[in-house]
Parts: sequence; C-alpha cells; structure tokens
Amino acid sequence: MHVPDPRERQVARRYFQPFVEHFRGCQSVLDVASGQGHFLELLKEAGLNGTGVELDAELCELSRQKGLKVINESFFDYLAKTAPATYDGANVSHIVEHFTPTDVERLFKLLHPVLKPGAKMVILTPNIANMRRAVGDFWRDPTHVRPYPVSALSKLLRRSGWEVVDAGEYTDRKPSLGRSLIYAFRNALFGRYWCGDDLFVIARRAS
Repeated sequence: MHVPDPRERQVARRYFQPFVEHFRGCQSVLDVASGQGHFLELLKEAGLNGTGVELDAELCELSRQKGLKVINESFFDYLAKTAPATYDGANVSHIVEHFTPTDVERLFKLLHPVLKPGAKMVILTPNIANMRRAVGDFWRDPTHVRPYPVSALSKLLRRSGWEVVDAGEYTDRKPSLGRSLIYAFRNALFGRYWCGDDLFVIARRAS
C-alpha cells in the first residue's frame, strides 16, 4: 500500500512548477508515467487539461481520488493505439533512465505521431555529471538502467523526428552562498562535478 507523504508532495510541486509554463495554451497534455499525479495537479490548477498514463494501479487510484484523469496501462501500449495528433504537449519526467536506449527511442517514436506538429515535450532526468548523483543517488534505485546526458537524449530525439529547442541543468532549490563557494572551489580543483542535480530537455515535434 502506498501512503502519500505530504512533504514529498510539496517537494514535487516545487520541482515541477517551472515546467508548467511550457504548456500554456495547450488543449491536452500527456503526462507519461504520471506517478502520484503531482504534475497533473499543477496542470489542473493552471487551467490545463492533463491526462496521465501510469502502469501502477494503486497510483492511478490515488490520482483519480484527486479528480485527475489517469489511464492505467503501459505507456508503450497506450501510445501505440492512440490516434494521431491527440495531444499538443507531453511531460516525460524521470522515466528514461529506467529504460535502455532502444526503448527510449521507441518511446520518442511512439510519442511523435500522437502529438501535434510543433508540440513541446519536456524531459527530466538525473544529471550523472553531478558527483552526488554519480557516486550514490542514481544507483540507489535498483530500477535505474543507465543515465542519459543531454548529448545522448539529443541523438535519440533527432532519430525519432524531434528537434531540441532548449536543454540544461536543473535544481529546484539553489544552494546557500557558503555551499556555492564550496562547490566553486571543488570545481576549480577537480573539474565541474558539483552542478545541477538534474537535466532538462525541451523538444519540439518536427513536422
């Protein structure tokens, strides 16, 4: 049984909030592997129509109890039978690292036709260049298969008919001045390994 943690919800909402802006004006946004529905909640509060697809039935029920629209199915199966141009935006957050490059490319290719031309896709994934991620956090999750730097994601996206319009590091909470100075000193000595916790890629569906 999954017991929601209010602290986890607060952190997730703060983390996702900046990315809601990429979907302003969208009629229907797909949240791939929507989990507990935190991003769907933010979309709803912004007056946007969001649909989640999630394999875990218990998580789906938790989302539905909050009045959110969620489809309980494998996103591979769901996307394969979804009509073209159904959505005009997609959120793919912290899911690619759970799959091999072959499956990630398959995901991008399946998403391509179900989104309208020019639609945006937001991808979030751990930043393996961050020392803390590399030596502990990333591999603590036994379901993680491999990390994906921006260069790898960009190649898979281009092969699947997408164009990258923006990318970079992301941290939802800025370090204190003291910690920032420590990071800068370490980076100067050892290379830039104390950096953003995660990476974001904003892709656009090419015509």
